[in-house]
Amino acid sequence: MENIKELLLKECDYPLPDKIMESFLEPKSEIFLKRNEILVMGGMINTNIYVVEEGILRYTYMDGTREVTFGFALPGTMLISMHSFYGHQPVFYQIEACCTSKVIKISKQHYDKLVAESHDFARWALKMAHGQLYFYERKNHVINGDAKERFLSLVHNRPEIIKNVSLGIIASYLGITQSYLSRLKKQINIK
Repeated sequence: MENIKELLLKECDYPLPDKIMESFLEPKSEIFLKRNEILVMGGMINTNIYVVEEGILRYTYMDGTREVTFGFALPGTMLISMHSFYGHQPVFYQIEACCTSKVIKISKQHYDKLVAESHDFARWALKMAHGQLYFYERKNHVINGDAKERFLSLVHNRPEIIKNVSLGIIASYLGITQSYLSRLKKQINIK
Protein backbone atom coordinates (compact mmCIF):
# COMPACT_ATOMS: atom_id res chain seq x y z
CA MET A 1 0.00 0.00 0.00
CA GLU A 2 2.98 2.33 0.49
CA ASN A 3 3.60 2.54 -3.25
CA ILE A 4 0.05 3.60 -4.07
CA LYS A 5 0.10 6.23 -1.30
CA GLU A 6 3.30 7.69 -2.74
CA LEU A 7 1.84 7.71 -6.26
CA LEU A 8 -1.34 9.45 -5.10
CA LEU A 9 0.65 12.07 -3.22
CA LYS A 10 2.62 12.81 -6.41
CA GLU A 11 -0.65 13.42 -8.29
CA CYS A 12 -1.63 16.24 -5.95
CA ASP A 13 0.20 19.22 -4.49
CA TYR A 14 -1.69 19.08 -1.17
CA PRO A 15 0.08 16.82 1.35
CA LEU A 16 -2.60 14.55 2.81
CA PRO A 17 -1.66 13.25 6.27
CA ASP A 18 -0.75 9.55 6.22
CA LYS A 19 -3.51 8.55 8.63
CA ILE A 20 -6.19 10.08 6.38
CA MET A 21 -4.67 8.52 3.25
CA GLU A 22 -4.82 5.16 5.01
CA SER A 23 -8.48 5.81 5.89
CA PHE A 24 -9.18 6.58 2.23
CA LEU A 25 -7.51 3.38 1.00
CA GLU A 26 -8.51 1.07 3.87
CA PRO A 27 -11.91 -0.25 2.75
CA LYS A 28 -10.58 -0.82 -0.75
CA SER A 29 -11.21 -3.82 -2.88
CA GLU A 30 -8.61 -4.80 -5.45
CA ILE A 31 -9.57 -5.57 -9.02
CA PHE A 32 -7.23 -7.44 -11.34
CA LEU A 33 -7.81 -6.84 -15.03
CA LYS A 34 -6.53 -8.61 -18.11
CA ARG A 35 -5.73 -6.75 -21.31
CA ASN A 36 -8.92 -5.40 -22.95
CA GLU A 37 -11.02 -6.18 -19.87
CA ILE A 38 -13.56 -3.46 -19.09
CA LEU A 39 -13.48 -1.79 -15.68
CA VAL A 40 -16.25 0.76 -16.24
CA MET A 41 -18.88 -0.03 -18.86
CA GLY A 42 -20.13 2.86 -20.97
CA GLY A 43 -23.85 3.53 -20.68
CA MET A 44 -24.13 2.18 -17.11
CA ILE A 45 -24.27 4.08 -13.80
CA ASN A 46 -21.00 3.69 -11.88
CA THR A 47 -20.27 6.07 -8.99
CA ASN A 48 -17.18 4.26 -7.67
CA ILE A 49 -13.73 5.79 -7.48
CA TYR A 50 -10.84 3.76 -8.82
CA VAL A 51 -7.10 4.22 -8.35
CA VAL A 52 -4.68 2.59 -10.76
CA GLU A 53 -2.07 0.66 -8.80
CA GLU A 54 -0.41 -1.21 -11.68
CA GLY A 55 -0.78 -1.18 -15.45
CA ILE A 56 -2.37 1.22 -17.90
CA LEU A 57 -6.05 1.85 -18.55
CA ARG A 58 -7.71 3.92 -21.24
CA TYR A 59 -10.82 6.06 -21.57
CA THR A 60 -12.79 5.30 -24.74
CA TYR A 61 -16.01 6.43 -26.38
CA MET A 62 -17.81 5.75 -29.62
CA ASP A 63 -17.87 8.46 -32.27
CA GLY A 64 -20.44 7.04 -34.67
CA THR A 65 -18.95 3.66 -35.60
CA ARG A 66 -15.41 4.59 -34.62
CA GLU A 67 -13.95 3.88 -31.18
CA VAL A 68 -11.85 6.78 -29.90
CA THR A 69 -9.25 6.62 -27.14
CA PHE A 70 -9.58 9.85 -25.18
CA GLY A 71 -6.84 9.34 -22.61
CA PHE A 72 -4.79 7.00 -20.47
CA ALA A 73 -4.55 6.34 -16.75
CA LEU A 74 -1.26 5.21 -15.27
CA PRO A 75 -0.34 4.14 -11.71
CA GLY A 76 -1.46 6.75 -9.18
CA THR A 77 -4.31 8.06 -11.34
CA MET A 78 -7.77 8.35 -9.80
CA LEU A 79 -10.58 7.40 -12.15
CA ILE A 80 -14.07 8.78 -11.63
CA SER A 81 -16.92 8.97 -14.12
CA MET A 82 -18.20 12.45 -13.40
CA HIS A 83 -21.37 11.70 -15.40
CA SER A 84 -22.25 9.07 -12.79
CA PHE A 85 -20.47 10.37 -9.67
CA TYR A 86 -21.71 13.93 -9.92
CA GLY A 87 -24.52 13.91 -12.48
CA HIS A 88 -26.11 10.54 -11.64
CA GLN A 89 -26.11 9.76 -15.37
CA PRO A 90 -24.77 6.79 -17.31
CA VAL A 91 -21.01 6.70 -17.89
CA PHE A 92 -19.84 8.37 -21.12
CA TYR A 93 -16.21 7.20 -21.13
CA GLN A 94 -15.77 3.45 -20.94
CA ILE A 95 -12.59 2.46 -19.07
CA GLU A 96 -10.65 -0.65 -20.01
CA ALA A 97 -7.24 -2.17 -19.37
CA CYS A 98 -4.55 -1.78 -22.03
CA CYS A 99 -2.41 -4.44 -20.34
CA THR A 100 -2.56 -6.53 -17.17
CA SER A 101 -3.58 -4.03 -14.50
CA LYS A 102 -4.45 -3.76 -10.83
CA VAL A 103 -6.99 -1.20 -9.65
CA ILE A 104 -8.27 -0.23 -6.22
CA LYS A 105 -12.03 0.36 -5.96
CA ILE A 106 -13.43 2.78 -3.37
CA SER A 107 -17.14 3.48 -2.95
CA LYS A 108 -18.64 6.93 -3.39
CA GLN A 109 -20.24 6.55 0.06
CA HIS A 110 -16.83 6.09 1.71
CA TYR A 111 -15.37 9.00 -0.27
CA ASP A 112 -18.30 11.29 0.64
CA LYS A 113 -18.02 10.28 4.30
CA LEU A 114 -14.33 11.27 4.37
CA VAL A 115 -15.09 14.57 2.65
CA ALA A 116 -17.73 15.32 5.31
CA GLU A 117 -15.56 14.26 8.26
CA SER A 118 -12.11 15.53 7.29
CA HIS A 119 -11.23 19.06 6.22
CA ASP A 120 -7.81 17.79 5.10
CA PHE A 121 -9.38 15.09 2.93
CA ALA A 122 -11.84 17.58 1.40
CA ARG A 123 -8.94 19.93 0.54
CA TRP A 124 -6.94 17.03 -0.91
CA ALA A 125 -9.94 15.89 -2.99
CA LEU A 126 -10.42 19.42 -4.33
CA LYS A 127 -6.74 19.77 -5.17
CA MET A 128 -6.83 16.34 -6.85
CA ALA A 129 -9.76 17.51 -9.00
CA HIS A 130 -7.88 20.70 -9.89
CA GLY A 131 -4.88 18.58 -10.86
CA GLN A 132 -6.97 16.38 -13.13
CA LEU A 133 -8.45 19.42 -14.87
CA TYR A 134 -4.92 20.78 -15.28
CA PHE A 135 -3.73 17.54 -16.84
CA TYR A 136 -6.64 17.45 -19.31
CA GLU A 137 -5.56 20.87 -20.55
CA ARG A 138 -1.87 19.97 -20.40
CA LYS A 139 -2.51 16.88 -22.53
CA ASN A 140 -3.93 19.11 -25.26
CA HIS A 141 -0.96 21.44 -24.94
CA VAL A 142 1.65 18.66 -25.04
CA ILE A 143 0.03 16.24 -27.50
CA ASN A 144 -0.64 18.60 -30.39
CA GLY A 145 0.71 19.46 -33.81
CA ASP A 146 0.74 17.11 -36.77
CA ALA A 147 0.65 13.31 -36.34
CA LYS A 148 4.44 12.99 -36.17
CA GLU A 149 4.73 15.72 -33.54
CA ARG A 150 1.94 14.15 -31.45
CA PHE A 151 3.60 10.75 -31.66
CA LEU A 152 7.04 12.11 -30.73
CA SER A 153 5.50 13.96 -27.79
CA LEU A 154 3.90 10.72 -26.58
CA VAL A 155 7.23 8.88 -26.98
CA HIS A 156 9.02 11.58 -25.01
CA ASN A 157 6.40 12.21 -22.29
CA ARG A 158 4.86 8.74 -21.80
CA PRO A 159 7.27 6.03 -23.03
CA GLU A 160 5.48 3.45 -20.87
CA ILE A 161 2.43 3.82 -23.11
CA ILE A 162 4.53 3.13 -26.22
CA LYS A 163 5.97 0.00 -24.54
CA ASN A 164 2.74 -1.45 -23.12
CA VAL A 165 -0.16 -0.36 -25.32
CA SER A 166 -1.10 -1.80 -28.70
CA LEU A 167 -0.52 0.21 -31.88
CA GLY A 168 -4.25 0.27 -32.62
CA ILE A 169 -5.03 1.99 -29.31
CA ILE A 170 -2.16 4.45 -29.68
CA ALA A 171 -3.31 5.25 -33.24
CA SER A 172 -6.86 5.85 -31.93
CA TYR A 173 -5.48 8.21 -29.27
CA LEU A 174 -3.42 10.13 -31.82
CA GLY A 175 -6.30 10.27 -34.32
CA ILE A 176 -4.45 8.40 -37.08
CA THR A 177 -4.64 4.96 -38.68
CA GLN A 178 -2.63 2.05 -37.36
CA SER A 179 -0.82 1.64 -40.70
CA TYR A 180 0.22 5.31 -40.64
CA LEU A 181 1.46 4.89 -37.07
CA SER A 182 3.53 1.86 -38.15
CA ARG A 183 5.11 3.95 -40.91
CA LEU A 184 5.85 6.74 -38.41
CA LYS A 185 7.51 4.27 -36.02
CA LYS A 186 9.72 2.95 -38.84
CA GLN A 187 10.53 6.47 -40.06
CA ILE A 188 11.53 7.58 -36.56
CA ASN A 189 13.15 4.18 -35.86
CA ILE A 190 11.26 3.36 -32.67
CA LYS A 191 11.02 -0.27 -31.65
